[in-house]
Parts: sequence; C-alpha cells; structure tokens
Amino acid sequence: MLRSLGKTCFAAAHGLTYSVYARSDRGRFATASPFIICYHRVVEDFGRSSRTAIPSMLISTAMLERQIDWLAKRFRMVSLDEIGLQLAANLPFNRPVAAITFDDGYADVYHHAMPLLRRKGVPAAVFVVTDLVGTGRPQIFDRLYLCLKLLQERGLSLSPVIESAVRSAGISIDLNAVKQTANEPLGLMTLLLKALPRRDVEAVINALEQSSSVDNAVLEECAPLTWEMIKRMHHGGFIIGSHTKSHTLLTSESLETATHELLESKTLLESKLKSEIRHFAYPDGRFNSPVVQAVQAAGYRFGYGICRWRDPELPLLTISRKVLWERATVNVWGSFSPSIMGCHSRGVFDAGRACEHDHSPTFLKEMNGTIN
Repeated sequence: MLRSLGKTCFAAAHGLTYSVYARSDRGRFATASPFIICYHRVVEDFGRSSRTAIPSMLISTAMLERQIDWLAKRFRMVSLDEIGLQLAANLPFNRPVAAITFDDGYADVYHHAMPLLRRKGVPAAVFVVTDLVGTGRPQIFDRLYLCLKLLQERGLSLSPVIESAVRSAGISIDLNAVKQTANEPLGLMTLLLKALPRRDVEAVINALEQSSSVDNAVLEECAPLTWEMIKRMHHGGFIIGSHTKSHTLLTSESLETATHELLESKTLLESKLKSEIRHFAYPDGRFNSPVVQAVQAAGYRFGYGICRWRDPELPLLTISRKVLWERATVNVWGSFSPSIMGCHSRGVFDAGRACEHDHSPTFLKEMNGTIN
C-alpha cells in the first residue's frame, strides 16, 4: 500500500515537471528513443487467472486496451522492422515511436490480443518457443509455479518440499538459499530457475507433480500457440520472432546448447513460415557477451532484452524493452494512471536501478564450456 502510494505521488509530481519541460523548446525538439513494450499473456479476467498463474505475466484485455490507447495518443505505433532498420541506419527518431511485443507464444495472445490490435490498427510481434508450438504443453516455469502454488494452498511449507524433491532427483543445490527464501511460490520458482539448468528443473518438477494434483483445465489456459495460429498471425502482419527452442535460460547452459537452441528455433520457424526470421528475444532477458555473439552467429539481426543495458559492441542485438503487466500502471486506488504510464515510457522508474542480471564484460567468464 505504501509503495503504491509513493509510486502514485511520485508519478504525479514527475508528470507535472515533464509537461512543463515538454512544452519548452528543448523538450519539443528532443530526439526520442523507441519505447518497446514486452507483454506475455493476455487474459479476460486478471483476478481469476492470477489465482493460479504468475500475476506479473498477465494483463487483461481491458487494461491492454487502456495502455495501447494511451500509447497511440503520444507515439507513432510501428513495427519492430521499422525500428530495427532505423537503428541499423543510425538514424534519429524525430518523433516518439513505440512497438508492442509478446514473449513466449501463448495462445491467449491469438485469442485476445490479436483482435484488439487489428481493430486499432496497431502492429505487433510475438516471440515463439518452437518446441512447445502445437503441443498444448505449458511453459516449464508455469508448471513449476503451479505446483508450488498448489502445495502452498494445501498448507505445506515449500522449503522442505523443495529439499525433498531436489534430493530425490539427485541434484546439487544450495539448500541454505532454499531455506532462506520465504514460503512463497514465485521466489522459490525464481531461485530454482536461476540455480539449475533446464534438465534439473524438469527433474524437480516431475518430483513435485507427484505431490501435487494439477488441474488440466488450468494448464490448458496457458497453452502455447499452434502452427496454424502462428501462420495466421504472420499473414495478418504480426512479426514472428524466436524465443529459443525450449525457453532455456541461455546464460545457464553450455555454449553448445545455446547455439543449438538458437539455430533450431530459427530454422524451424523459417521452414514453417517461408520467411526469414530476423528478430530474437532472450528468455528472461538473460544474456552476456558469449550469448550475444552466439545470437549473431546464428544469423539473427535484432535481439531484445527486458532491461536498459545494451552491449556496446552489438547494440542491435541487445535492444531495450519494458515489461508491463496488469498492475504496472495502476495507482493507489487500483485505476489506470496516465502519469505512471508516462513514467514507464520515459524510464523514470528504471533510472539508477541495476539489472538483476549482470551483463557487464568483467562479470562474464566461460569455464568448461558453461556460460556463467
């Protein structure tokens, strides 16, 4: 409550200051940077869906429309192709431009977002995890979160459950870190995804699923796109990009595995769509120099993170985006706030905040073929 109140007051004060600046000659002729938004799932009822899904990955159709309407009044809504070509030519953006993207390739983007965007004439892009297309299987993090959520609702303490699952799977992990994490599904999910390679996360999930009763109807709600949906979106003007083969966190895997993920996804998408795939989004925004170089070697022209850090050597492969969701732009009263949305568009809340993923060259090292 206090954080929301502070955010509301700060945004209102900053909005007043900015409006004065924008009316000045200096503000009027300032060159704008592209504002690229990253969404994930689009649902009809945020309250209902957030009971079983990760809330920060959800936005309702009503809130998405509010945000898009705000953007359309202040920005020229363009495609990633247009932004990419202008950045590649090193041309200034003399007018504010914005672009809409969706990560992970959820089917609800097709069902709920695409009709809204078509009606408003707004271009968009979707980044697809190719191994999941048409399978009906949810993302690995959706499965993990749901297991933990269900176990928590049964009144179980999650740390001992995780410790048991890790031991039964024969996996090595810092159990002290698990114990220090509050009995909260999102925190434990994040810890496991950061600490373990994908195969070990799968082993933990398999152990947890034996202890939890997962409703198939809930899993169906976070189903991925089908190839038919993707083709229709592509033919309807959506840019289709890669989000790897299996949504593996590339900085947690070997360079060989990362290269495999990048190439196979690109090749399959190009085969299915008969079109060059030039855009790539890093899962969870995780990249470092070896990973970015692997993306370049795989033939992608443009790459997108979810923070403001860009690789000075390969800036076109580390283009910044802003993640927004249902609660990202609401005030203390729970209503959409134009001033808060404005702060997001100008990066006000990100100023001075370091990315949780360390992308700096001094941090990067490669040992035994594993990117750390």
